Amino acid sequence: MATRSKTKDKILATALELFNNEGEAQVSAVDIASVMGISPGNLYYHYKGKDEIIVALFEDFDAEIRQVLTAPLKDPLAIADNWVYLYIIFEEIFDFRFFYRNQGELLQRIPELRGPFSRILALKERTAFSLLSTLDDSGHLEFDEGEKGALAGRLAQHFTFWLQYHDLRYGTAPEKRLIDQGVFMTLIQITPYWHHGEGYAELLSEFANGKID
Repeated sequence: MATRSKTKDKILATALELFNNEGEAQVSAVDIASVMGISPGNLYYHYKGKDEIIVALFEDFDAEIRQVLTAPLKDPLAIADNWVYLYIIFEEIFDFRFFYRNQGELLQRIPELRGPFSRILALKERTAFSLLSTLDDSGHLEFDEGEKGALAGRLAQHFTFWLQYHDLRYGTAPEKRLIDQGVFMTLIQITPYWHHGEGYAELLSEFANGKID
């Protein structure tokens, strides 16, 4: 990634905060400039409009989420490590949540993002499949033919539409509650394939009762 000027970094940071908190559709390039205390002309010198800012933010998100999704787990057989790893994935998504809350409109308006976003979805699915395969190979999980791939796909979908579902079903919520719910719903999808008696059910119970931070 090319080195950016401090002004470009500030523009992106300001835009990201506004898009996340106010909704991307409600924020204009002029709004970003106003919050920064610079003229619209100064902003347009660096980015030729809001869509160009969104593309730059997506490049940042793409780099960060790929780093998370490709990071090896320290101990993939430890349930607590799996929980922490999932939490980090959901945190990264939350940090760029405006992409997920308005993805349909954004991909239609900025079609150059469709390919990269699709590749992130594919990486999510591969990451989920790899984690499930490790647990399967170790004897912790047991799948019938085709179930592991189907579950990896469902988990990738959950990562992608978790925020939209939660917003429509429950409305807004604090960050930790949102992420806790996202992680719990991920783990609960894996539970039916787990060999119980190894601490998994106990962990889910503690998680559901708010005993895990």
